[in-house]
Amino acid sequence: MPDDVIAPAAVPIARTDPQVAEPAVAAARRRRLQRLAGPDGIVAGIAIDHRDSLRTVLSDAGIGGISPDDLRRLKLALTRALVPASTAIMIDAEFGSLVLETGAIPSAVGLIMPLEAQGYDAQGDRRLTTLLEDFSPLAALRFGADACKLLLPYRPDDEFAAAHQDALVQATAGACHDLGLPLIIEPVVHRRSDESPADHAAAYPALVIDAVARLQPLGADLLKLPFPILEGTPTSEAATAAACDALAAACVGTPWVLLGGGADLETYLRQIRVAGRAGASGFLAGRGIWGPVLRADADETERLAVDDARPAFVRCRDLARDVARPLPIERAA
Repeated sequence: MPDDVIAPAAVPIARTDPQVAEPAVAAARRRRLQRLAGPDGIVAGIAIDHRDSLRTVLSDAGIGGISPDDLRRLKLALTRALVPASTAIMIDAEFGSLVLETGAIPSAVGLIMPLEAQGYDAQGDRRLTTLLEDFSPLAALRFGADACKLLLPYRPDDEFAAAHQDALVQATAGACHDLGLPLIIEPVVHRRSDESPADHAAAYPALVIDAVARLQPLGADLLKLPFPILEGTPTSEAATAAACDALAAACVGTPWVLLGGGADLETYLRQIRVAGRAGASGFLAGRGIWGPVLRADADETERLAVDDARPAFVRCRDLARDVARPLPIERAA
């Protein structure tokens, strides 16, 4: 466990003196949030917490017959190759267990762990997030996590589903904050079965911005957000910049980073530039970076990740350092 991570036993779960405990827990939460960024305050994070979606990426690449142990070895290979260039890594306890057990994450790199269960894609149009049954913010803290993450399929135009997701965010934020852990919220606006791709693309910017405006007051410490224009949507540079500016305004001061969404490298670099100029504090990228180098063999995956995926990630990181807005840095008194 890194030196500046509070051990679970030191966390005041039962706070008998809130005037003393609450400021200390809040300060611990701010320090952990800052650990996700580099010394310059920019977040350059690699997301390898994929579970169901990792199997989908492998299947799409024609790689089958992958066992849980194979997945663990692949995640360890990707971590070894990419974490040296990152400021933070997002990894799960199940298939990321080798990463956590072998100490593959340097102490200077922030650790983010997901809380959501999988299977929401199979729910149809109304997708409701559920939490992992065998994992919790306290378990994340015991692993030395610096933050937890909650992914939310989110349609602000479905009041029932949105209200369910809102309540889950509030409860989860409270559980994390009681332990001094920041919570990252990741809303994903999915297409309903009755929407054509064109209709979804046209509605997408407003849906994303409305989702962020609704979620922002509920306790997130960092928002992990999609680019507000779907790739391939005809639009001008001015309209794209305006959409990112509106997204930033919806955050109302809560820091945010750009998720990858599987975008190819050149597309993602363009998105990082626009989002950074609008006020994003960096990015958390996943399969768009490491998806092309996945192979059935972990050693081959690691070699390709070092040769191809890491340089791609470094290009994203260096651009973010040039254009993004740093997280607020807490200075020692």
